[in-house]
Amino acid sequence: MDELHGASLHSSPLEKGSPSALFSHAECVYTLFMQLRLLLVVFGVLFPSVSNAADSSPRELLTALNALAIDSEHVYTVSTKDRVELRKADTVLAFQDGKIAFFQSFEGRVTGFVFSGVGHVVALPRDPVEKQQVARFLGAPVLDEQFLSAYVRFTDSTEEELLHELQRAGLAPAVDEQFAALWGNSLDRLNPSHSLRILIEKYSNPPAPFFHAGIDGVLTGPLDILLDGMQNDNFSLGQPRTVGKTTYYDLWSCNRMPGSTPFSMNIDAIRYRIDTTIHPDNSLEASASIEFRAATGSQQFLGVQLSRALKISAVTGDGGEALPFFQNEGLTQQEINSRGQDSLIVFLPKPPAQGGTFTLHFRYSGNVIEDAGNSVLFVGARESWYPHYGDTAEFAFYDLTFHWPKRLRLVATGTKSAEREEGDSRVATWKTEIPVPEAGFNLGEYASSSLSSENRTIEVYANRQLEEFLRARLSATPPPEDASRYPSAMRPQLGNDIPSPPPSPAGFLKQLAREIDSSIRFYELYSGPFPFRNLGVSQIPGAFGQGWPGLLYLSTFSYLTDEAQYRAGLNTTGRAFFTDVVPFHEVAHQWWGNVVGWSSYEDQWIDEAIAEYLALEFADSQKNQDHPLNTWLAHYRKRLTTKMEGEDRVPADIGPVIAGRRLISSRSPDAYSVVVYAKGAWIMHMLREMLRQPGAASGKDPDARFIALLHTLVSKYARKALTTADLQREVEAVMTPRMALEGGHSMEWFFDEYVRGTGIPHYKVQFTSHSSEKGFQIRGKLLQEGVPRSFIAPVPIYATAVPGRTIFLGTVIATGDETNFTFTSAVQPHKLLIDPHMTLLCIPE
Repeated sequence: MDELHGASLHSSPLEKGSPSALFSHAECVYTLFMQLRLLLVVFGVLFPSVSNAADSSPRELLTALNALAIDSEHVYTVSTKDRVELRKADTVLAFQDGKIAFFQSFEGRVTGFVFSGVGHVVALPRDPVEKQQVARFLGAPVLDEQFLSAYVRFTDSTEEELLHELQRAGLAPAVDEQFAALWGNSLDRLNPSHSLRILIEKYSNPPAPFFHAGIDGVLTGPLDILLDGMQNDNFSLGQPRTVGKTTYYDLWSCNRMPGSTPFSMNIDAIRYRIDTTIHPDNSLEASASIEFRAATGSQQFLGVQLSRALKISAVTGDGGEALPFFQNEGLTQQEINSRGQDSLIVFLPKPPAQGGTFTLHFRYSGNVIEDAGNSVLFVGARESWYPHYGDTAEFAFYDLTFHWPKRLRLVATGTKSAEREEGDSRVATWKTEIPVPEAGFNLGEYASSSLSSENRTIEVYANRQLEEFLRARLSATPPPEDASRYPSAMRPQLGNDIPSPPPSPAGFLKQLAREIDSSIRFYELYSGPFPFRNLGVSQIPGAFGQGWPGLLYLSTFSYLTDEAQYRAGLNTTGRAFFTDVVPFHEVAHQWWGNVVGWSSYEDQWIDEAIAEYLALEFADSQKNQDHPLNTWLAHYRKRLTTKMEGEDRVPADIGPVIAGRRLISSRSPDAYSVVVYAKGAWIMHMLREMLRQPGAASGKDPDARFIALLHTLVSKYARKALTTADLQREVEAVMTPRMALEGGHSMEWFFDEYVRGTGIPHYKVQFTSHSSEKGFQIRGKLLQEGVPRSFIAPVPIYATAVPGRTIFLGTVIATGDETNFTFTSAVQPHKLLIDPHMTLLCIPE
């Protein structure tokens, strides 16, 4: 489920004023913001309708909104003495010297205004984490910026509020056609990116108003202020930034305003029936029927996710009636490729019956299958190759039929029916036996190997050839002077200048099948029975993996021998990562992500953290003599505390795990994978260590509490969204008394510091010892830095007596800058060690 689970976590496994000025790029500001923020599919929700909303068709209304111009008869001139202000959430916009002009009205309502001149914006987030994020981007925990122009759209009461301010200042409108004309070209570009959101509001009941201001900051450059009742975190500040050829959205602050009601979905997709034909040129055409159940019976349109590479030709209802839809309206193919959205809006002829079901039928075509060269194919739009409704907490049944060229083999989510040939094609159907959050497929000129056990079948597929990039790299003969860079066991034969033939990924199939089967057996102890009858494992170019229900996408690197990985350029950590971690992280997602879901970006870290930690545990169980768990934890700790090129600070200080993909920004492109996977694994490790009962009765597993916790999560939150609050509550249900550092029966301290907080504590110890009647009395103090003074943690202290022998003295509850302690030891200590067994995420001296 995680394309970002890849090389970035491992510090490179490869060796190696005017409207036109403000909005020269801004036609994509709001669109890009809505597309990237918080993992929400744009408008991928449904909203209640109003009975009088259909005088004009949705397309006619959208056209009218796109064409809205400035009302040249209502232009206001403001000056500093007038103090014209707008207050929105935690933001104040002051228009000090310039001109304000409203849009022409749309069905009796004004939906926007523009400003040119000198203005000032102040925004002060309330939440400490949000203040930290604003300070990271702006250098101070407050946005305090002068601006030169603004493009503002809204469906709330902004018109009334601003008119009140203008009237209070004694200002009257005037005719100014020149000012209106000055904004003409900018409106042509900007209006379409807001029109659909305004149109949606027309059909909302109760209303879910929004306010968006795109302003031209003097120092910051263009920035966005968004207050949107259709988003769970309804207030946001941020800006798009391009670094190199990559555009990021730097989200400075994002939170739910106090007193606002979270937006909730009121419809479910319950079954997908998809029939896909793949042509010899790898393009596809398909039909999809999605059965929905309406909870409230007030929805009149909905949104689905669909790749921009696929073009919808028709959407019809239950009776075959054509339904209006919007898909990247008004964009050329080039514009769709560069800034189009992977979403689709469909309007229903009338609200469905409350509690009833209805079906929508989609027809579409395009190409989401990519060719990596050398006959290596893979599905590029794995999340959006079909119309997909809802998030990863939406579980549905799938019935998938594929027709594909018979020279290829195809693997998909579900249990396959008998495969047959029809002319030059093969045909088969896959069906899921339980609801799943999504479905996928992959195809290629595969070799395969299968392994069956009492309750499942594992089929591993690999291309017979390498993708072109790796083939060229592995086919090249290294010059003799480079031979020394290879370990002797991997050193190529260089005498006759004949390059070694590139390896085939298919040569690793049987071993990979056995290892995946072993990991499933291991995970069943922690997570319960394997949830699917079939698991397909397919190869994909790139340095990442993904775990779909019953289907894994594994990097080609995971199919190569250690020697081939070395020749491909992977360093020691990278080779171990793709061999020992990536495949088994994705296997763990069969439970954590495909059974236990998540809905908010703030909670995605849980499934990723558990999958990562279980993968490390499995690696440790296979190579006990090397203690790979501690090796990986040490590596992750180092990565969390090391600032790499392109990062503005060490990952541990960038943001908390609950920030999710907000962590990805122009200042820290890899922060998500580092913080969520590395710190997330450490969080699970600390919970396991705190729940351990090493003195448990004979025959009892010391990890019984941790295992019981995971079993509870799998059973209680199966096919539901698991939240961070849920996790804390379930941990508190199994916690031991010694975990209650602040009294009561609460883990608030732990979740505040390690889950919702940033930073890693650094510890030093100072001590003296002297002989006494009871042994050696040790007095000292534990120094803590790198975290707030309120940070509290249980720090194990050990003493070294003779070389190779350590003695546990006790646990110091560290608080503030320094904490005093006293211990008694039977032997004289030579040195005190801080957490030598790595039970706590900290940096010991």
